[in-house]
Amino acid sequence: MAFKKIKKIFLLSASAQIIFIMMFYFMIDKPSAFSLTDVIEYSFSSIVLDSNNNVINVSLSSEDEWCVPVPLDKTGYWTVTAAVSIEDRRFFDHNGIDFVALARAALSNIRAGRTVSGASTITSQLIRISRPRERTLYNKLLEFWSAWKLENMLGKSEILELYLNRAPFGGNIKGIEAAAKAYFDKSAAFLSLAESVTLISILRSPSRFRPDRYPERSLLERNTNLDFLASRGIITDADLELAKRETLPGRRFPIPNNASMGARHARRESNGKNFVASTIDSDMQLLLEDILSGELSKFPATITGAGIIVENSTGFVRAYVGNSRFGEELPDSQVDCGASLRSPGSTLKPFIYAAAFERGLLTPASLLADTPLSFGGNAPRNFDMSYRGPVSVRNALASSLNAPAVRTLRIVGYSGAKTLLNHFGFTYIDKGPYYYTDSLILGGCEVTLIQLAAAYRALAIGGFFSPLRWTNDRESNRRNVLSEEAAYLVTDVLQDERRLLPIYHEIAEEKDMLFSFKTGTSYGLRDAWTAGYSGNYTVVIWIGSPPGRGDARLVGMEAAAPVFLRVMRALPAVNETFLLQPDGVGIRFVCSLSGNVPNRYCPQTVRDLFISRISGNRLCELHQIIDGESVLRWPAALRNWMSDQGGAPPAKVVTIIRPSEGSTIIAQNSDSAERIFLSAEGDSPHYWYIDGKFIGISHADGLFTDVAPGTHKATVLSGNSSDTVIFHVKTPIDLLDNSFFSNVNVIN
Repeated sequence: MAFKKIKKIFLLSASAQIIFIMMFYFMIDKPSAFSLTDVIEYSFSSIVLDSNNNVINVSLSSEDEWCVPVPLDKTGYWTVTAAVSIEDRRFFDHNGIDFVALARAALSNIRAGRTVSGASTITSQLIRISRPRERTLYNKLLEFWSAWKLENMLGKSEILELYLNRAPFGGNIKGIEAAAKAYFDKSAAFLSLAESVTLISILRSPSRFRPDRYPERSLLERNTNLDFLASRGIITDADLELAKRETLPGRRFPIPNNASMGARHARRESNGKNFVASTIDSDMQLLLEDILSGELSKFPATITGAGIIVENSTGFVRAYVGNSRFGEELPDSQVDCGASLRSPGSTLKPFIYAAAFERGLLTPASLLADTPLSFGGNAPRNFDMSYRGPVSVRNALASSLNAPAVRTLRIVGYSGAKTLLNHFGFTYIDKGPYYYTDSLILGGCEVTLIQLAAAYRALAIGGFFSPLRWTNDRESNRRNVLSEEAAYLVTDVLQDERRLLPIYHEIAEEKDMLFSFKTGTSYGLRDAWTAGYSGNYTVVIWIGSPPGRGDARLVGMEAAAPVFLRVMRALPAVNETFLLQPDGVGIRFVCSLSGNVPNRYCPQTVRDLFISRISGNRLCELHQIIDGESVLRWPAALRNWMSDQGGAPPAKVVTIIRPSEGSTIIAQNSDSAERIFLSAEGDSPHYWYIDGKFIGISHADGLFTDVAPGTHKATVLSGNSSDTVIFHVKTPIDLLDNSFFSNVNVIN
């Protein structure tokens, strides 16, 4: 018995511990016993920062722990002071082994006859955290030896920083920053003296001193340690009194989970990095969330909303709400609707009109027919189920008329339109062009809100497309997908005030802000859209149900536009510079009705934008004098519709739309052929002949051909039906007679 007691005392003595340490150092230096990698590499949460480097979103680590590493200077003054003073007050003086503490612990243990005190240092505790082992004397000595080696590899500040970031604070909370967030809802850098001591007190026994589960026990331990700090002269009596007055929250706060769906996109873009510097602006994020939530109060819980704010100059996503119901205990509240495929409604129409502008086929003043289409038995109707007859491109796009949009799509061509939309980032429009046909412009395809935002931003910056950016560490190559001139014409048309809500005027007057926007409503009232842009920002709003259920309230102008306008109103308008008129865009006077170069019989003209050397120079063929009387010679599509309105027989099976009967096309040069566009409505394919010579075959999208100056006959054949028109190509010399443009009243 005496031998066993002596052996026990010997093993507890400081000298014995030191002997064992030296023995391990000189005789059993095993490489596998300690690795610096174990200490400096550890699993921590994926942390997303906002544009001001504030933590906005934290996810669990691979070990299902909340761990948010921060630099030592961000852990707070009182945290460092309390950690060193309470856990290892000679930390800055020893080399990983505190021999004074060893001697004191040995004496205490000898007197008690059992282990009542240890001599762990912060460095040895870091070793224990890094490679947990069974609590044996052997492993204890191994920790001391490893701590001594670690002190020769890392500086004191590095060791202390690693310890504070890896120390357990109860449950699945690791590190001082996660603990500060969980127990006090703040960053460690802003902890008070009392709060810092509360957290450091947990380290003695994380399961016993958690302030959320055992507030009274935690408070007692905190006050004991505060008394200790005061007794050592580390804090003043005044500090002590104030610190003891602070109460504990007594609960655990949620770890930051803001901008959750935007953070998810940022993480994906960062390729799995743990620290993600996102482009999210917290103020704009809160703004978007609040406005969407406020508007959704008008709808049942089955309806949700999504929205995005993009900075035009950089392509940075400044705010993103994938599902405004996220976090609510509702079906589909976890669905990221902003990344889900939806029908775009009419939101793609601006891009098709832009293609027509870029190719010189139309200008904002060009005349289009809002009449039924005689093609394949289908006749797309407008939202109000009516037709308006003759309309300008400006009116057709601003009013989102369907028949003119389909006619424009056919002019541009299905293949060309699909290719253009792909260039604008609509990658899910991936089937053949004749799979979509007319439905391509009417919402018969699938896009995402994020794709719409990237595409509309391209319009805002003059036709340059690049993917949106969710992080600061990725460059995005941009490419030119549309001429700046065409982008400007569309931007100008989308500012049309005939669609305005009262709040638009309030914004314009209050902030001197210009912006362009387009609404959209999908078939079956499943999706309500508004997409648009100012000089600084692009905003897209979607309102709908995740499963795609229809609702009579899901109309773009009524459901999504108010949200869009309120967001625009709230965004900063500092240094707002809207798309400037390019040098290639000019202003000319055209016939107020046809939108073409006025002839001598046109009674009025209006100012119109056009693209120099691109936009067509067709002479107005509407206004003519027949038998001494002024008459309007409408294009076939309008003439037949007007006849039908009066009870006349239906239109022909095939009808030439371009060029129209008696029309005059002004050639760009006097000594070369002019490129003209041939298009027809009716059953296809269409077989074309110019002056009896076969030109080619087209479908609904028409074709181009070169025609020399002079008078020509165009003929189209389709099945047993045909149509023929006579048209003229004139040179600038033919039009030098100034009287040709006389008697024209100009409307500014």
